[in-house]
Amino acid sequence: MVKWLLCGAAMISGIVIAAETENRSFQFGNFEVIAVQDALSAMRFELFPGMPEEEFLRLTGGGRVPSSVNVFLLKRGDGKIILVDAGNGGKRGGMIRKLEQSGVFPESVDFILLTHMHGDHIGGLLGKHGEAVFSRALVYVSMPEWEFWQNGTAGPQGKQVRKVLHAYGSRVRTFRFGEEVLPGIKALDASGHTPGHTVFETDSLLIVGDLLHAAALQIPRPAVSRNRPDRKECGGICLSARKMRKDKKDTVQ
Repeated sequence: MVKWLLCGAAMISGIVIAAETENRSFQFGNFEVIAVQDALSAMRFELFPGMPEEEFLRLTGGGRVPSSVNVFLLKRGDGKIILVDAGNGGKRGGMIRKLEQSGVFPESVDFILLTHMHGDHIGGLLGKHGEAVFSRALVYVSMPEWEFWQNGTAGPQGKQVRKVLHAYGSRVRTFRFGEEVLPGIKALDASGHTPGHTVFETDSLLIVGDLLHAAALQIPRPAVSRNRPDRKECGGICLSARKMRKDKKDTVQ
């Protein structure tokens, strides 16, 4: 069985997304998946501690490595529409405009699954005045992630998270790792980048956010992480690679 890896930063299904691109549509089992690029970015050498500068320059061909922030829209066979992560929002984020190019408007989204609650994954949930952009959607986040941002020790970024939780109120749902969040979509533990970091798995997909930031570096060097080397994290795509090795018939493409 082939297992495809969809990444919320840097790449989708082995295809690097590091330049402005139109939406891309794929069919995976029961799901039509639309890959939407929310924003472009470029990362400095200093963001990848422990990597020799000479190797960084060899792999990237310059002083920065291209990356991008991506979200994924899943259209289920029963007509339900699922959004995975919500991008930056504001002037930087292009998600809403690009979703509308594919005929999907905020009010038509049924469910939103969050890999974690950093600003470039939840910013698009809020409008200019702090209102909920998605008027009907239920928002799903892991229980450890929800608890972490609620405890008041998360620093300035916690303010944005609490605005999101307030705006969506009773429409926020929590789940535990290992549970089926929605029919056909299971939550896997990817904690480290944040306490409740989640990978979403279907029969043919692994959907991740911020386990891979820079394809040019982390495909040839999966152990490279942009975080501090002393932080507990599944560096690069190691979590996905370990999962693939459990069944040698599975292949990341």
